[in-house]
Amino acid sequence: MRKLLVTAIVVALPLLADDRSNEALSSSHTDRFTLAAAGAIRLENSIGEVDIDGWDRPEVEVTVVRSTGRLYDAKARTERQRRLDSVQITTRQDGNDVVISTAYPPRNGFTHSLSRRSDIGISYRIKAPRASKLVIDHNSGGVNVSGVGGDIRATVINGQITLTLAPDGQYAIDAQCKIGDVYSDFKGNDRRRRVVGEVFSRAATAPATNLYLRVRLGDIILQKLHGPPTD
Repeated sequence: MRKLLVTAIVVALPLLADDRSNEALSSSHTDRFTLAAAGAIRLENSIGEVDIDGWDRPEVEVTVVRSTGRLYDAKARTERQRRLDSVQITTRQDGNDVVISTAYPPRNGFTHSLSRRSDIGISYRIKAPRASKLVIDHNSGGVNVSGVGGDIRATVINGQITLTLAPDGQYAIDAQCKIGDVYSDFKGNDRRRRVVGEVFSRAATAPATNLYLRVRLGDIILQKLHGPPTD
């Protein structure tokens, strides 16, 4: 019986090692920048999930998480690790602005420019002073902003923009979905764009926060913040 037990353990060890090798790959990196005054947060060519929260600190914190799906053999693991490492995300400070740029390796063949990125999951978790401005050029995925009071200019090719805003704020809103809908807790003027799109606008007297929002395929949600903002 003892020999059988030892044999079973010896046989199981490689299987356990193989099972661990099938786990998803993931890496995380955080950068912090001290600011003299609130500036702009700029995302260039981002893809995946973007979460931006305002806080009462004179600094910006950017955490980027890159991951892959579950792997099923060593060859796939090696290839996915190469793909994970090939996605270059740089974060730098330019005066009081923080710029987050994402670069993807070129791919041969007649493949859609976004399809080569589907095997890599990226999330950007950003905390910034509440008065910061946002300039977001996003490819595919969700953009979620809460507690930020500066001007916001955001474009998304395929995904959704969700803004959680102060209920008593003065907002000049220019929001358009080419294929999708605009949902707003704030009063304004909306009209259908042909059959599948929608345009929503809201005028405000100066000084006002300007919101310029564009989604090619997806929705825009403008909701009021309930309760006090938190860090």
